[in-house]
Amino acid sequence: MDGEFKVVLKEYDQAELVKAFKEDFNDNFSAAFEKSAYKTSGALQLTDFCAGYLTRDSLFLVYNREGDIMKVYVETPNARDLNNLKNTINKYFGGITKMLDKRKMKWSSPEATITLENLPLYGFIKTWKDKLKDLIRDQKEKLFIVPFGSLFAVYLAIHWNFVRSDDASKDLKKAVISTLEAYLGFLILVCIQLFFAGKKRKFTFNF
Repeated sequence: MDGEFKVVLKEYDQAELVKAFKEDFNDNFSAAFEKSAYKTSGALQLTDFCAGYLTRDSLFLVYNREGDIMKVYVETPNARDLNNLKNTINKYFGGITKMLDKRKMKWSSPEATITLENLPLYGFIKTWKDKLKDLIRDQKEKLFIVPFGSLFAVYLAIHWNFVRSDDASKDLKKAVISTLEAYLGFLILVCIQLFFAGKKRKFTFNF
């Protein structure tokens, strides 16, 4: 089991990219290839890659240029630990994209793939729209069911004269305040999730 991720570079200068990897990830490209499954299988050679990085528990290799796509191969020692591979892909993706940002190398269209017993597991980055949909789904009870249920109950009580006008006015005021509190809390949550947590670069993997 291994994984890959790729991004599209607006301006692909491979020499500049290799220089950036050497500066930010040390120069152990050859050692990374020697430890990789590609060395054992012979499927690809060192010359098929342009950069790489090796640690005690993982490695990555950067393929030679393919059009405007920078593609990175990621490997971990335990080929059965799916969660570890996911975390490693996200760790390297975050580090490499920060490297690109630091050098003003514009990138887009991030994608990731894990090959699991010939079954591809695809990774994608959630957009702000996706995150907003998730928040609305998770908060729908507080946003819609409870506030509007309270307002509807007060309306029925007033319509059918179940309560006095003074009590109805108080209940209506409480229901409106409760609704406003729910939406204000949601807006605060949106700000926290989208503006702070949303800055984290992390693939979500689905079958």
